[in-house]
Amino acid sequence: MRAKELQMKMESRLQLDKYKDSLDTVYEIMARLNRYTTEQMLFYTARLLADLMHSEDVAIYTVVNKTYARLFSATSPEARKLGNSIKYPAMEDMYQDLQDGKIYLNTAGDENLPLMAGAVYADERIQLLLMFWGIPSRNITSIEANRLTVIITLIQNSLLRAKRCMVSFRKQNYMEGSNVLNEEAFTALVKTFLDAKSNGLAECTLLEINLGYEDYEPVSRKLACDIRQTDYMGIMDGRKLYILLTNTDPKNAEVVQKRLQKIGYRSTIKENTI
Repeated sequence: MRAKELQMKMESRLQLDKYKDSLDTVYEIMARLNRYTTEQMLFYTARLLADLMHSEDVAIYTVVNKTYARLFSATSPEARKLGNSIKYPAMEDMYQDLQDGKIYLNTAGDENLPLMAGAVYADERIQLLLMFWGIPSRNITSIEANRLTVIITLIQNSLLRAKRCMVSFRKQNYMEGSNVLNEEAFTALVKTFLDAKSNGLAECTLLEINLGYEDYEPVSRKLACDIRQTDYMGIMDGRKLYILLTNTDPKNAEVVQKRLQKIGYRSTIKENTI
């Protein structure tokens, strides 16, 4: 009888510890998310996921359309191995599981796919891809998949709000009649990106455009065709025109500088401007 009672107490203690761990996880997630502004959310959620899923290599991709997704944040070079832009439906096994609302587990050890992946949905469509690398094989299990499902459920509303904010950011903050962000909004955006860069969560480079005697408006219209949709133009330091190149290190920024120089505009890479 005493042995049975002891077993029951042990089982009760295990259930209590498991329940406590779940509550601690919920508290940690909500407390850490509340630290960040909406603009910071997509960057620092990658670090949060890395800690909670015990993986040093996490990437967050934002879905652009039915074909492509773009890298927004990553915690390591390993997590960036798929590149800045991916054709995610081509990743057939992973894509099918995510389309079905499941967590993808790379039990076959395919080196071209993450070891685990989940998605954030809106209106039954994939909006964000969460990819995990560097996970011990013993953790690629249905238990960890269930854990990730719970975590995604807790953070999905915050992530969707952050994505919508980034999509509408330009329209809300363009200077009237231009494709240039106002100084307050652009300064805050640059600071967010540079802070994420200093924390190893993003690659970005800031270029200052040499306007000479020209005003920023006609110059910005000329430059618009030579930068990507994911880059930002804005005003800082009064009337100086800058371009924030996302997912771009200084070496690759030199390619952009040469392209801009061909149409008559010199630029300077600015470090630690904010």
